[in-house]
Amino acid sequence: MKRHESQTAVNPSRSGFSLIELLVVIVIIGILMSLILPALSGARYRAQVAAVSTEITQLDQAIASFKSKFGVEPPSSLLVPASAAGWTAADRQKVLRIWDQFDFSNCGGFSYPAAPIHLNGAECLVFFLGGLNSGTPTSATLIGFSKNPRTPWSKSGENRDLPFYDRFDPDRMVDLDADGVVEFLDSLPGQTTPYLYFSSQGKSYRKTNGAATLDDFDVHGGMTNAKDMSSIYVGSDGKTPERASSFQLVSPGIDGLYGLGGTISSDALTGTRAAEADNITNFSGGLMKK
Repeated sequence: MKRHESQTAVNPSRSGFSLIELLVVIVIIGILMSLILPALSGARYRAQVAAVSTEITQLDQAIASFKSKFGVEPPSSLLVPASAAGWTAADRQKVLRIWDQFDFSNCGGFSYPAAPIHLNGAECLVFFLGGLNSGTPTSATLIGFSKNPRTPWSKSGENRDLPFYDRFDPDRMVDLDADGVVEFLDSLPGQTTPYLYFSSQGKSYRKTNGAATLDDFDVHGGMTNAKDMSSIYVGSDGKTPERASSFQLVSPGIDGLYGLGGTISSDALTGTRAAEADNITNFSGGLMKK
């Protein structure tokens, strides 16, 4: 009897995925992306904040170098008048603390402006750490100060003190109040608002009321501008400035807004003070609100 061997039917091999399987894979990828992207974005933001914090530390060190040479930190407010007769006693004293032989008759070697120039805190930071600008506000070239004690603001001559801070990036220089004196933006993407500098030197550390008053807080045109800061940062007693005997450096953070200032409390940085939560300073160890 002939033996018949059973034959097993073989299905053709499968290729590709079914529609349901593809949908499942797409859903899984979407879930993973929703988890990964925020983490990546957060890591990138933390790296950006760290870079600004490092730059603030470098500026801090440059101010320390300035003080080591001149015995005082730079002022954060200075009114340069239109003529020698226009100097106030307070502003003369700020200059003489740094250059005790300063020749006010020719503005230390700098041509007197057609109108008074007020250097606010943001501008003082660049001016005193970088020196004279031999370029333009849109293409700044900072060349330090002349070593002649009578004419330190002269742009001529090779015998010069080099800038105390040599990392002022021309691409991050702005002139928000269009007075010909530049301010410096932090490195955060799309930043439009410069670093603020508040110094206790020359008693320019406290804000005075009144729309006509010019002081170190005004970088957007005056205290009536909502983008300008309203107060320095103070401690829990509500009156003693942070780093009261030295200075404050403030980056406006990713939103480009300084906020109101005042007493520091993370719990208080909400509502009308929410803009300050992302500020980065030299006294908060990074972000104001962790």
